[in-house]
Amino acid sequence: MSMFKPSRTVTRLSFAASGTASGVISNGVAYFLLLYYSQVLGLDPALAGTALLIALIVDAVSDPLVGRWSDRLSSRWGRRHPFLFVSAVPVSLGYYFLWDVPELSQTGLFLYLLFLSVVLRLSQTLHVVPFNALLPEITSDYDERTSLMNYSYSASWFVGTIMAVAMYMFWLADTPEFPDGSGILRAEGYVEAGLIGGAFIFVCTAVAALGTYGKARSAGKMPVGGQTVSQMLKETRTTFTDVSFLSMLLTGLFGAASSGTSTALWAYMQPYFWGFDSDQISVILAAQLASAVIAFFVLPLVSYGRDKKHTLIGLSIVSVLVGSGPVLLRLMGWFPADETILFPLMVVVGVVQVSLIVMIGALTASMIADIVEARAVVTGRREEGLLYSVQSFVGKVASGVGVWAGGVLLAIIDFPLETATAQMDPAVGESLGWLYAPAVMGFSLISIYCLTFYRIDRQSHATNLSKLEAEGG
Repeated sequence: MSMFKPSRTVTRLSFAASGTASGVISNGVAYFLLLYYSQVLGLDPALAGTALLIALIVDAVSDPLVGRWSDRLSSRWGRRHPFLFVSAVPVSLGYYFLWDVPELSQTGLFLYLLFLSVVLRLSQTLHVVPFNALLPEITSDYDERTSLMNYSYSASWFVGTIMAVAMYMFWLADTPEFPDGSGILRAEGYVEAGLIGGAFIFVCTAVAALGTYGKARSAGKMPVGGQTVSQMLKETRTTFTDVSFLSMLLTGLFGAASSGTSTALWAYMQPYFWGFDSDQISVILAAQLASAVIAFFVLPLVSYGRDKKHTLIGLSIVSVLVGSGPVLLRLMGWFPADETILFPLMVVVGVVQVSLIVMIGALTASMIADIVEARAVVTGRREEGLLYSVQSFVGKVASGVGVWAGGVLLAIIDFPLETATAQMDPAVGESLGWLYAPAVMGFSLISIYCLTFYRIDRQSHATNLSKLEAEGG
């Protein structure tokens, strides 16, 4: 056992660091990747979305494999940390080279995007799945789990938002060469941001691994399932039939499809639907720095002492109204058109929307942790890695399926490539809005319905812990 046992502060900072690395990756891929490859590099948006969807499908296989592997690995560094140490370099380089693109044909661009996306996703899996699987090992407390994930998700969005603000204020700012909102077409800005982002990802993943090393070792060895392939497949199949697990899987998939579509098209909606320029978009993003802070302090107030399921359903319903409502109201002519009212109103909407997203993400991850003990009571196995492979998969769906759906929607309305905001036909932006709002709202409502089947509450979690303690588990 390691002599070093991190304090609660170090553990919280480690979760914040891991969330920060994921936030930089998710922010870049979800907000800017489709825009970069289609509008700047000239790759057909449907092809760009397809490349990312294929990468997602390939990567989906790796999530449960890495999860199972980390559940069973026995080494001097513990079950999880060999993956955390190995992943730091490839995830950082994969992110950088995704933006530093040589001059290629359409086919070349498609293959390059596909290859680098697979590299990035696989290496991210090696960090995200084992790291989040540490949560049930570090604490069994119902509320402390939400607290640690609150640190992770709040940091993810806070730093991710800083990167997005820097994109619009610095790397993609308008210049004499790229005026009137066309700064988003500056290829050099994306490459420079990729370099900074890659370096930041390396530092954060290293901090997360080192900061939790002693804590993970202190958890000791835990019982796991069989070692043969047939036993592993049987155990995995059994886990996937668990009602609460299946509920969270489907909730996450449809929720991620909604948020991924929204995020992928956000960079299009701001200039082409709402008519905001780069400076205004920067203000909207800068204001959202308050979102992570708001979520960090509000989530304990709305969740402490309450069942997570009911809190999550309530937050999700409000999120649907805030996310799609303004777009539908504007399309129907019932939303303020005066820019002196519209712009500050949308700043507030953005802050509220992101605050809800952060809280929803933290609660979802905490609820997955509670399934660990419920499954252990039934099977006698600890399956943290397998269960948290769902969280990793869901995060990738958000950027993969979301970007694919965004590419398809752009192709449906024949969105013109390499076109500045001032030259865009307003009817194109309106068509985008009519596709955007129903798609985002539809995915969200299905997600909420799936959540109603989750069965673990505060009392049943306490009962599960008591049973495991009595059995010596």
